[in-house]
Amino acid sequence: MAKLKLKRRKPRRRKQVIPSQPNNIPYSKYRIEWVDALSDSAWADDREFNRMKLAKPINEGWLFSKDDDSVKIFASYDLDPVTKDITFGDRTMIPTSWVVKMIKIV
Repeated sequence: MAKLKLKRRKPRRRKQVIPSQPNNIPYSKYRIEWVDALSDSAWADDREFNRMKLAKPINEGWLFSKDDDSVKIFASYDLDPVTKDITFGDRTMIPTSWVVKMIKIV
């Protein structure tokens, strides 16, 4: 019986991502881990109710502001080349007390 000879795959090269715009905005990038409420409007017995867990989302974006009440981040922006005005997109506001960890992304 003849043995099949399998071709070895070459490892794929990772594409280098080159930013289309330099990061010349006055904001630092962060990874934020936090807890969020969970709700369900369906009927459930006590076992199903006890299995409910808080959601643990992770957001990454530029830190717009942080104070005693909230953390505000944005994940996209548009920088006007003439006026240098910034328009923010994908905005998220998280209560500060819900934040578990903030890690600055270099």
